[in-house]
Amino acid sequence: MTIRARFHLIFAIIAVLILTLALGTMSVSGLSREQVERIHHGALIPSLDLKTVSDAYTTAAIVSAVRVRVGDMPWDQGEAAVRRAKDAAGPAWERYISHVKTQTEREIVRTAQDHMDEANTALDELIDILGAQDIAGLTAFIARDMYPSVNPLLVAIQELTTLQDRYGESIYADALEQVEGQRVRLAVLMAAALVVFLLAYYTLRNRVVGPLVTMTDAMSAVAGGRLDRDIPSLGKRDEIGALAAALARFRDNARQLRDDQQRLHDLAEELRDARDRAEEATRAKSSFLAMMSHEIRTPMNGVVAMAEMMDQTGLTGDQRGMLDIVRASSASLLTIINDILDFSKIEAGRMELEAIELSLVEVVEGAAEILAGRAEEKGLELVVDIDPAVPSRLVGDPVRLRQVLLNLIGNAIKFTDHGGIVVTVDASPGSVPGPGPDVSLLRFAVRDDGIGLTPAQRDTLFRPFQQADSSTSRHYGGTGLGLAICRHLCTLMGGSIGVESVHGEGSTFWFEVPLTVADRTAPAPSVDIHDARLVAVGFGDGPERHALAAMLAAAGVEDVRWRDRLTATPDAPGADAEDGRRAVILWRAAAGDDAPDAGELTANAAAGIGGPDPAVVLVASRTLASRLAEAHRAGLFCTLTRPLRRDRLWHVIAAALGRAKLEGRDRAADGATSGWQAPALEEAREAGALILVAEDNVTNQAVIRRMLSQGGYAFEIASNGVEALKLYAAGRYGLLLTDFHMPEMDGFALTSAIRSGEAEGVRLPIVALTADALPGTEQRCLDAGMDAYLTKPVDSRRLFDLLERFLPQARDLRRRAPPPETAAPKAANPPADPLASPLASPLVDPQVLNLAYLGDIFAGAAEQAEALVRGFIGGARGMIDEAGAALDAGDPAAARETVHALKGGAHSVGATRLGQLAGDLQDALDDGDGDTAALLHSLLAMTLDELADAADTAFAVPAHGVDR
Repeated sequence: MTIRARFHLIFAIIAVLILTLALGTMSVSGLSREQVERIHHGALIPSLDLKTVSDAYTTAAIVSAVRVRVGDMPWDQGEAAVRRAKDAAGPAWERYISHVKTQTEREIVRTAQDHMDEANTALDELIDILGAQDIAGLTAFIARDMYPSVNPLLVAIQELTTLQDRYGESIYADALEQVEGQRVRLAVLMAAALVVFLLAYYTLRNRVVGPLVTMTDAMSAVAGGRLDRDIPSLGKRDEIGALAAALARFRDNARQLRDDQQRLHDLAEELRDARDRAEEATRAKSSFLAMMSHEIRTPMNGVVAMAEMMDQTGLTGDQRGMLDIVRASSASLLTIINDILDFSKIEAGRMELEAIELSLVEVVEGAAEILAGRAEEKGLELVVDIDPAVPSRLVGDPVRLRQVLLNLIGNAIKFTDHGGIVVTVDASPGSVPGPGPDVSLLRFAVRDDGIGLTPAQRDTLFRPFQQADSSTSRHYGGTGLGLAICRHLCTLMGGSIGVESVHGEGSTFWFEVPLTVADRTAPAPSVDIHDARLVAVGFGDGPERHALAAMLAAAGVEDVRWRDRLTATPDAPGADAEDGRRAVILWRAAAGDDAPDAGELTANAAAGIGGPDPAVVLVASRTLASRLAEAHRAGLFCTLTRPLRRDRLWHVIAAALGRAKLEGRDRAADGATSGWQAPALEEAREAGALILVAEDNVTNQAVIRRMLSQGGYAFEIASNGVEALKLYAAGRYGLLLTDFHMPEMDGFALTSAIRSGEAEGVRLPIVALTADALPGTEQRCLDAGMDAYLTKPVDSRRLFDLLERFLPQARDLRRRAPPPETAAPKAANPPADPLASPLASPLVDPQVLNLAYLGDIFAGAAEQAEALVRGFIGGARGMIDEAGAALDAGDPAAARETVHALKGGAHSVGATRLGQLAGDLQDALDDGDGDTAALLHSLLAMTLDELADAADTAFAVPAHGVDR
């Protein structure tokens, strides 16, 4: 509704209110004609009372007496009528007397009262006559007494009635005159109100409503974008004039804002174009870096391999020095290439994290062990100290955690010339169990005695391509990308990273990440060693002793003696020998020591400790352990290399106590067994211990087959979900291992079909196998009805742990496989097994072909491993061609299926780099990024060639290394 309409409506309402008020005033303050009539009627009420008295004495009394006399009315009715007349006359007379106002009336009333008393006496006599039914007396009363008694009263009543009628007429005339006067006054009042109303209407319309309507039209025009509309000034100095001025200013500001917005729009267009060009440049840069990194890495791997092979030949001192420079330069260049690849992936937003179950102890100790050789080369002590409160099993990305640790530990070694590096892991106070999965906030720290940092250097340390200063890059090398990558990785994992440092005194780099707790059980050795009798020699009071004490405390070992050295003289003769326990001596050889004489150590230990012959375990550097002659090894139980690894230490102690066997010795013994032997299929089926495997990839089938056979489990393999469902319906199985992605029916559909057909109280354990270790995978599996999942490449230990958990009935069906028969004497120099240990083939980059992973699966069966790898390489070429054809045909879905199969197969044979590249290609296809997908596909063939070269090297070159 417009202002004008509202204004007219309001004034119409006001007019109605004025009229209503006027009518109400008339009704309250004046007399209407009806009220006048009521007044007149009230004035005649006394006359009515007089008439009632007159009628009572005449009509009721006299007439009743005459009717009885003539026989027209019975005697009793006549008596009753006379009584009623007398009773009615009394009250009526009293009411009339109460209305008497004038003196004349009062005089007549006094006379009439006397006549009424006489009349009442006569009526009493009449009542007696009627009651006695005395006809003679009634006749005499009518003829003699009735008229003289009543007539004077009737005359007085007539006089009073005349006076009363005159008074009523007078009141009526006065009331009519008052009504007419009120009408005149009301007409005058209404005329005045109308004049005031009209004046107010025209004043408000012209001076308020009209200007407001004008301003409203102007504001609507301005709000509609018509900023050229003129704003009338109205020439007023009141609020409306101020409103007009404000509207004019608003219009001017709106014009300015419009102009500014146009300029901003133009600038935004320019910025958008610049952003698009920058993004295109970034993509081109990332693509170029990825291409060049892969192109450079392939020949560099050849350089590294040839340098390693050359190192095994006879070289002069100068030649070996030059070769060392080639190897160091090659390693540095490969590190730079990997950093560039990671940074490019981070910039492109393609860095994704896995969410798989892991052992943090293995991750941290493994990272330290990789860099232990570099620390030894510089004469640095490297110690790993993990808080026993850290949960044993967590869920996270072990590869990225290891990457951050390797970078921080590598930097600590690089920038430290003397002293040592201590790696610690502690459960932060933020570790609080929640309503869902427990989350533990872990703090990792790498403390060194290096050059330290200034405050200015700390501020720029985590930026890309930044180092402490330019001299750092010249003196120590590096790109300055490592810490920037670490910061991005920590952020992706939901954590943070920082540094505490004093220039010239060293630094402590730390990072905190939250990890989901898979198993909060406190870590403990698989064999109880809490009663072990330990003597630790030469560990001093530093961080290495603290780390060793924590490892022993976690195992429950309390009987630990700390010695600076061990002599033939016991500290307390006979005190330690009384319980008859064998002592385990951990003898730490200091850096730079010559190879110790094991016989002398054992003799001193036996004399200084007492009891049965002690087991002497030498804790030494790799360099010292590698040059330890057989004569020196003879008296040692075994050798442990630094930094100490917790599980290895526990196992050695258990072996020294006779409760376990050393793995290295078991493998070397002629009578050692070659694994487990599975029961017959029908035997396993009857026991509900038969495993059904649903896997379409031939390579993955071979790996699973080898793992289950080696573990002593009976199984049947189906190539897709439909085939697996048919086998399930026909036979009895104790567990299902199923892949996610399969033709015809995938793992989710297979699970749904099995669950829908299960009887109440029956549930088949289902474990998923997937190469998609993404956040939410576990919950997706559980929601689908699965019980657990394993990521590819499958960790045999995780697989066997799940089988122990969900298929315990299969354990008792396994049998130890008999030792292999020796058909001929061993050759003097038997061919080395390339899978014997992770260090067995230093010529092979573990990122290209992970021999350690293959060794866990195919230990002692290198030929089978070689057949698997070479078979995969042959099939992978066809898959790469098939994916390329699908991309050329514009069919990304088909290309993704092929690439997914390639990724799973690559991970299953330990081809980590090829698997990661295939995974990146799969991600690009999922994102619809065809250009990046085409680029990554072009790198697959050369990466596969790199894998083929590594396989040739691994399975053809004799192994070189040291016993560990």
